[in-house]
Amino acid sequence: MRYFYRYLFITLSSFFLLGWFLPQWLPIHYPRALGPAFSAAIRTSYQKQIEKEKPEVLLLGNSVINSGIDQLQFEQLTSRKTLKFGFPGTTSAYWYLLIKTNVVTTSSPPKYMLLFFLDNLLTAPDLGVNDTYLPMIDEITDDNDTVLLQKAYLNQLNPLEGYLDSHFPLFGERKTIKDKIDNRLKYTPPQLFQKCDKPCLDQTLDETFDAKNMLPLILMQSEVNPEEWSGKNWDFKALVEKSFIPDMIQLTREKGIQFIFVREKNAKVMTLADESRDMRKYYQDMADYLKKEGVFLLDLAHDPALTVDMFRDEMHLNPAGRLVFTRLVAEGFLSLLK
Repeated sequence: MRYFYRYLFITLSSFFLLGWFLPQWLPIHYPRALGPAFSAAIRTSYQKQIEKEKPEVLLLGNSVINSGIDQLQFEQLTSRKTLKFGFPGTTSAYWYLLIKTNVVTTSSPPKYMLLFFLDNLLTAPDLGVNDTYLPMIDEITDDNDTVLLQKAYLNQLNPLEGYLDSHFPLFGERKTIKDKIDNRLKYTPPQLFQKCDKPCLDQTLDETFDAKNMLPLILMQSEVNPEEWSGKNWDFKALVEKSFIPDMIQLTREKGIQFIFVREKNAKVMTLADESRDMRKYYQDMADYLKKEGVFLLDLAHDPALTVDMFRDEMHLNPAGRLVFTRLVAEGFLSLLK
């Protein structure tokens, strides 16, 4: 028992000592407000691009539409001026902000907006809001967006975690500490033994793991993990009000934009038979919700025209798939307008 008390004393002493030392080492102040601190400036270059080109149709998504949609082909098939915004790695939080600060604020907003999504991405508001995506989020938000703060950050914290995060530096700065330790372990040995500094190592790693050096991805149905497609993350009714879906619908409705959600195809779930029971209920609940809100849903997830050989990975299409997907979206879009 004596050793346990000694261990407990050393652990608690170290915890409070480091908690006192960290604010001296890092430019931080505690207690602090929960969530990231954003700047007040907002990037409006996308708004200016919309005002300059005056598109009738705006296509919004991430890298999937960069490889999957041919803007010129879509324009030709629909006979409508089109603008495509595809931001790699972005998710619903970024799309909500872009709509709020750069789309509905334009003097000539698009008549139609197609938002492309994969799987249950729309009901995961905390994805793509931290780490390397934080600067992108900061670019198109101000310092007072309570919806973003609540849905993307605060809703993910339980009360105890929130208190520790705002009052104890060792807990609140755990990621910063980990990153500093990781960087020291990553960059110090090459610097000492190979005279390769940080830029040198970063460039070497980028070249080594470039896409052209990777083995081709072979998509097989046996790779699907059933747990990935089931559980609480696939309960649309429980998640929708905590997501940015209601906010995006309200913003576009107030501006008179016809909002259309486009469900993309996942190469691991090629047919309806591949879907779990939770997935089927999720998308049915989504369809019912959007219909009630007066929003269209264009579901291309099981279209047989898109075959597995048209994918270069789980979600991105190759040039052959790009031609087919663009045609399917254009035809689906026109059918919704009849």
